[in-house]
Amino acid sequence: MAISGAREDFSVAIVGGGYAGIATAIELNKNNSSIAVTLFDARAYHQKLTQWHKLARGARSEKYEVAFSALAGKFGFRFCQQHVAVDALLVNPTKTLGRSFDAIVVAQGSLTPSLPSGVITLDQLRDDTAAQQQVRTITGKKISIIGAGPTGVQFAFEFAARNNEVTLYEARDRVLPTFDPALGTAAMRAIEANGIRLHLETEFVGYTKNYVVARGTHAGENAADLVLFVPGVRATPHFTCDLYGRVEGTRSPLYAAGDNSYFSGRGLNSKSAQAAVRKGQQVARTIIADAVGKSAPEYTYAELGYFVSLGPKNAVGYMFSQKTAFSGRAALLMKEIVERQYDLYLAGFNVYP
Repeated sequence: MAISGAREDFSVAIVGGGYAGIATAIELNKNNSSIAVTLFDARAYHQKLTQWHKLARGARSEKYEVAFSALAGKFGFRFCQQHVAVDALLVNPTKTLGRSFDAIVVAQGSLTPSLPSGVITLDQLRDDTAAQQQVRTITGKKISIIGAGPTGVQFAFEFAARNNEVTLYEARDRVLPTFDPALGTAAMRAIEANGIRLHLETEFVGYTKNYVVARGTHAGENAADLVLFVPGVRATPHFTCDLYGRVEGTRSPLYAAGDNSYFSGRGLNSKSAQAAVRKGQQVARTIIADAVGKSAPEYTYAELGYFVSLGPKNAVGYMFSQKTAFSGRAALLMKEIVERQYDLYLAGFNVYP
């Protein structure tokens, strides 16, 4: 049914089919509107990247992918497999997208920094079947992981569980450096217990002739058969939004959601799937309100918790407050519950009210 007061031909373009883009499309559909939604993405599949570390457990990527065509049929949007250059989009949206839209949502997320020679990045693992096969099957080798954030830590434990000799590099002075030290301390105890080498305050310089070159506390060269480069991500590009998800400083009806956006106010702005989903929902509600000339609700979502896998049998995380970090089977159960919740969301259940 149409939204009362909105034009029947009101159209929305969503650029990017990650967590934020899909959440925007689902939320627009959930409100039973007649808004015509087109989602643009260069890939054919939506990828659940929070589970991508399980490739190092031997899982195949297709287990954590859902075809956009299937999601389009379920949630009533049109899918267009097309790479959209955001710089060109901002200059001439009609030319870039092939037609005009009443509202545009940029939800392209983040990318790994510039790629050093010879290493594997998470972005590469998304599309390179040869790299995926190598990660899925490697055992008894020397593996170096650059970056001790959530992605690096999760892959480190998966590789270690498969009898690989793992070295984890971090330029800063602790593991999981963007979180409260309590979380990193719990992770470091597990790192030591699992025989993972940890090189803190050590900066990656390069990888050549099967040796990692580093400077800092553990400067020098270390042999490595595989290097996974996951030092963090950067927004591409970064948009500052108001309390509702509208991009500030633009005249056109432009919205942003996910890692590439910063929302003013009290709401969560972390580069996480949790924040991306909630921002996508917020933007959809704002578009619907704007379409009928009503006031939109403010983005005030507060973080509920966060969990990091420490291999197949352990995890670390917190509920509500980072000061309450805990690990073990309870944390692992919570990690799996969070993943199953998102699976239910893609199946059409209203699990993120």
